[in-house]
Amino acid sequence: MEKQIPAVFAPNAKLSKNAFVSSMAQYEEMYKKSIDNPEEFWLPVYKQFHWETSYTPGKFLDYNFDMGKGPVQIKWLDGATTNICYNLLDRNVRCGNGDKIAYYW
Repeated sequence: MEKQIPAVFAPNAKLSKNAFVSSMAQYEEMYKKSIDNPEEFWLPVYKQFHWETSYTPGKFLDYNFDMGKGPVQIKWLDGATTNICYNLLDRNVRCGNGDKIAYYW
């Protein structure tokens, strides 16, 4: 008889306790919110970054997967512009982290 491998591996309790997503139930709740209300879900992440220009209100996420309704497309933060160098480097230097290693390879 062939041994079945579980589809999902649960981490141990100690690891789960300190994880950003500590349970499958929490993951499912977060996933549902991200699908049902992407702007509410992603807005806190958006606010962590510097933006040169903000997105057009009501245009946080726009998509079409139905070829009968037009081209397949996904648009995030329509109208927003940022400066990746500023967000990843300059801002951290200005916060006093210029002498710290930013990334280990």
